[in-house]
Amino acid sequence: MIKWENRISRYLFLMILLLCVVIYIEYTRTFTLMTWKKQYKLQTLGRPPDFVSDMTDRLTEMLNASTDMQSYKVTNKCNNLWWACRSESCSRHLSQNPKERLWDILSPKLTLADQEREKIVSLSSQIPASNIIFATATSANHYYESQAMIHRLHTVVFPYVPNKTFVLLDLGLTKEQRNKTEKACQCHVISFPFELFPTHFRELHSCAWKPVFIMACMMKTKKLVVYQDASIYWKEHIVELLDRGDKLGLQVWGGRGMHNIPGATLKGMFDFFGDQPCAYINYTQLQAGVSVFKQTPFVVRAILEPWAKCVMELDCFCPNCTRGYRDCSSRNNTLHRCHRQVQCGTKHNNTNQK
Repeated sequence: MIKWENRISRYLFLMILLLCVVIYIEYTRTFTLMTWKKQYKLQTLGRPPDFVSDMTDRLTEMLNASTDMQSYKVTNKCNNLWWACRSESCSRHLSQNPKERLWDILSPKLTLADQEREKIVSLSSQIPASNIIFATATSANHYYESQAMIHRLHTVVFPYVPNKTFVLLDLGLTKEQRNKTEKACQCHVISFPFELFPTHFRELHSCAWKPVFIMACMMKTKKLVVYQDASIYWKEHIVELLDRGDKLGLQVWGGRGMHNIPGATLKGMFDFFGDQPCAYINYTQLQAGVSVFKQTPFVVRAILEPWAKCVMELDCFCPNCTRGYRDCSSRNNTLHRCHRQVQCGTKHNNTNQK
C-alpha cells in the first residue's frame, strides 16, 4: 500500500512539475510577443503617423550615413532586359519621397497577423539571448559545405567577436550529421518547426524559412544578427563589417553584376504589391546569402516584417509558380524569365527605401 502511495505521489509531483513547465513556456511566449509588439508598434491594422515619421527620419539618417556606396551601371536604353536600364515607356515611377515609400511598406497587407507572429516567437524560444547572433541553416545535402563555413567562423571570425552566440538551424540533417555538428560546432543547433508554417516552407530551395529564422534571431539579439548561407566563407574584416552594420543598421550585398529586379521576378509578385514591373527595371537585385541586421525598430518593422509576411503568402512569395521557375539561364530577352524568391522579397522592401 505504501509503495502505491509513493508511486502516486511521484506521479502527481511529475504531473505538477510538467504543468508548471508548460505554464512557464506559454507565459514566456506571451510575454515575448507582447513586449515585441509594444517595442516595435506592430499593429495588425493602421499606421500611426508619428511612427511613420520616426521611420522616415531613421531612413534618412541611414541614407545620409552611407557615403561610400558604389553605384552600379544603369544603361540609358533597355535593349537588354536582363540588366538595369532606364525605361522611357514606363508610366509608373517610384516616389522619391522616403515617407511615401515607407507608407507603402508599413501597410496592413505587409504586417504579420498575431497568429503568424506567435509562430515566429515559438521558433525564437529555442534561441538563447546574446549581444550578437551569428545564424546559419543547413540540411543533409549541404552538410559538408556547412562544415567548411563553420571552420572559417571558428578560426577567422569568433576570435575577434566577444559576446556572441552561434545558432545553426537544422533543416533536415541526418541524425548522425546532427550529432557530429552538436559536438564540434560550438553552436546551438535548433530545429525548424515546419508543422507550424505553410506547406511551401518544406520546399527548402525556396528559402521561405530564411526571413522567419532571421526575425526569430532578432527577437533574441541585443545588437546584431549576422546571417550567412552554408556557402559563405569568411576571410577577414569582420570587425569592420559589424561596425558598419551597427552604424548603418543594415548590410546587404548586391548591385554590380546583378540582374535587374523584374528580369528575375514573376509578374505576380508585382501584382501582389500593386506595382508595375517597369518601375523597378533600373534597380538591381540584392544577394540574400549574407546580411547584417541591427536590432532597431526600423529594421524590424520596415525590412524584416514585410519580408516575413511575404513568405507567408504564396501569392506574394511564389505566385503561379510552375516547374523550372528557378532556372534563370534562359537567353530570351524578356522580363519575368524566372523567379528568385528570397532576392525578390528582399528587393521590394529595400528598393522602396533607396
